Amino acid sequence: MKNFLNTRATPALRLSAMTALLLAFTGQALAAPDADGGVTGLQQLLTGKLVGSGDTRAPIARPGADPGAMVNEWLKAPLTAEAAVRIALLNNPGLQVSLASAGVGLSDAVSSPSLARLKAQQTITRLSADARKAWIEAVAAAQSARYMLEAKEATEAGGELARRMTQVGNMSKLQQAREQVMLSDAAVQLTRAQQTAFNAREKLIVTLGLWGPQTRFELPSELPALPPQAQDLPDIETRVLKENGDLRLAQAQWQRKLANPRPASADALWDAMGDAATVRELAIKTRSEARQTYNNYRTAYDLARHYRDEVVPLRKFINDEVVLRYNGMLLSVFDLLADTRAQVLGANSAIEAQRDFWLAEADLQSVLAGVPAEIASGASGARSAGGTAGGAAAAAH
Repeated sequence: MKNFLNTRATPALRLSAMTALLLAFTGQALAAPDADGGVTGLQQLLTGKLVGSGDTRAPIARPGADPGAMVNEWLKAPLTAEAAVRIALLNNPGLQVSLASAGVGLSDAVSSPSLARLKAQQTITRLSADARKAWIEAVAAAQSARYMLEAKEATEAGGELARRMTQVGNMSKLQQAREQVMLSDAAVQLTRAQQTAFNAREKLIVTLGLWGPQTRFELPSELPALPPQAQDLPDIETRVLKENGDLRLAQAQWQRKLANPRPASADALWDAMGDAATVRELAIKTRSEARQTYNNYRTAYDLARHYRDEVVPLRKFINDEVVLRYNGMLLSVFDLLADTRAQVLGANSAIEAQRDFWLAEADLQSVLAGVPAEIASGASGARSAGGTAGGAAAAAH
């Protein structure tokens, strides 16, 4: 031991030798300190667990790095969903506060994943889902506002025509009042749609951490088209059980207690039952969340496809027929304007169905990445103990 420590060496060398000796006894190997604060290791944990980033190594905020130039570059073109997710991961202040709070836990020299890294992984996955959903809502709301403007313009044309016809005695004041009511309703709907679009854009701005000139970014004019078919996931429960972070943590804690049993006593028996029941309850809820999320996804897809393939084409056919009859002087201009309004409102309903599908798809991605459905939707749920120990292992597999 005396030769190993070398008493004539410098204090720093002696300390390094003692550390190596201690690690040899404990069996714990240390890795080199992370030069980037642990970001690279965190990115590796996030592979396949980001919602809608389009990149397995999406950038994450690094200590001392200014993301402004990269963010501004992404904002030059109309903002895509993928760019929105990347900007949020790089620029969201809340995420930076969370990572800073974890601090040394992210850059821990111990090579095995730390609890801080696992929590950061779930936080980042959740933020990627929130960014994608905020983008979907902002684009859909802006698109709906434009359709509401078209509906109001059609109603204004009818109202102006009714006013002129009333002046020359070709329309009763009752008929004019009805047209005026429709115009008033259209104005209210447009105002609400514009307010919804403004609020959705502001939510997106906050999620992306933007301010000043950055908030003047452009959005695409419409949502992405529906995929040719919905995902078929017969193994959805198995996949979600495997990835769910809360369940994995509970299982690890339970197995650790089983490996170190307490002396037999009433308290130990009750504790054992509680531990097993906690795992079982989490497994049951996780399975249910997986089924509900997938059912919401399939239902939203079916509804959006129904609007795309049935409702919108049928509305267009009706409008074309109305135009033909109007040109043949078989229908009045008011019939034409009324059908135009109905077609616009039908198209807006199709937009809402399309939006709901993409939101459900983001929730599905979140669940498959290990973020519980209620967390992905912004809610929080406390989990209580319950059940029996006998079915814990069966429910978790």
